Amino acid sequence: MLRLLALFLSCSAAFALDLAGSIKTGEFWKQEARESLQGVPCSQPDDEHLRTSGLSFGELNTGEVIISVAEGKPTTLQAMLYNKGDDGNIGSEDFNNTVNEARTALDALLGVRGKALRNSKKDSAVKLKSWEWKWDTGIVRLETSSTGRKSNFEAEFIRLNMAATAKALSTGGARDTVRKSELRGSITTEEDGTVWLKGVPMVDQGMKGYCMPATLARVFAFYGMDKVDQHALAAVCDSNAGGGTTAYAMERAMQDVCKKFHTKFIVLEDFVSTYKSIIEPYNKLAKREDKPTMSLRSDIFGTADAELLRQARAGKNSQVNKWMKDIKKSIDGGSPVIWLVMVGIYQEEIPLPQERGGHARLIIGYNLKNKTIIYTDSWGAAHARKTMPAADAIGMTMGRYIIKLR
Repeated sequence: MLRLLALFLSCSAAFALDLAGSIKTGEFWKQEARESLQGVPCSQPDDEHLRTSGLSFGELNTGEVIISVAEGKPTTLQAMLYNKGDDGNIGSEDFNNTVNEARTALDALLGVRGKALRNSKKDSAVKLKSWEWKWDTGIVRLETSSTGRKSNFEAEFIRLNMAATAKALSTGGARDTVRKSELRGSITTEEDGTVWLKGVPMVDQGMKGYCMPATLARVFAFYGMDKVDQHALAAVCDSNAGGGTTAYAMERAMQDVCKKFHTKFIVLEDFVSTYKSIIEPYNKLAKREDKPTMSLRSDIFGTADAELLRQARAGKNSQVNKWMKDIKKSIDGGSPVIWLVMVGIYQEEIPLPQERGGHARLIIGYNLKNKTIIYTDSWGAAHARKTMPAADAIGMTMGRYIIKLR
């Protein structure tokens, strides 16, 4: 059963922390962020954000809540009323009813009537339909995104963005867009020879299958473009409600998105070419070991023998060195590598929330001496920095891409 927004469900609201009073008076923005949350369990994806869920804003119950923090105090709050990844698909009638009920509730709660804003795509990867409520001590913006009509309608998200002032709402929690020449300032070299990009923001995808949108959003945030968030990217990349984004859909969408935000999308290793290149060397080894071979129609990454896959793709030093050369060039230039993999083939240092299957993550560093990579997953602080042997990394690779500043 889909979890729809329960706008007027008093039994749920009774168990949620209601922020309406402190947001309306402006006190929420003056207190320490954790003090404002009054003990509500929350995670800290990075130094600048808190993540929680299940709060309420008067009669509005929320899903995921992201609070931007500066010097311990909240600067902005984003609360999801609905998003496809967590809540599943809903029809146009339910979507529009939810939006209208939210508008009515905000009018009554804030004592001012919401003003419709011009539909805009200026700071987002998707066109937003928005309404705004402003008063002396705060501002709330209701943003919605959907595509299609009637039979091909698809709801994307309904969310609230809040701050003490309009300026804070437009800039709070966001870093300045960096210049290409400034990227090298993030490169850190350690005594053991590890070179990595420090300060790549964490975007926690939670349990939804938004690994690709979250990974892409982290790159844009690293470049100071926080407005290009995972929910908007999920819409443009055709991520489905059950989770997942195809490599083809991502490649096609990112060409357009990168043009808009003055970046360049570069394909280092695409899925189709990778898939085809594995078959011949793998089968040669498989026949020698008297093990099943594979074909274009077989589920290569789902059924392949882990050791044979490693030998076929990274059995020679030249294979590893060539692969690492691409990684070094990207990291030394200040660009993390978008890395598509099949997890579950090789053991990793931290257990993952998902078992064997396709996944997107970032490579943020390397060590040429011991031939390892530094990588990160969009599952919170525990997954911010991890290490893997290059041979294992090559064996599980399905694609590699870069988003570069122009």
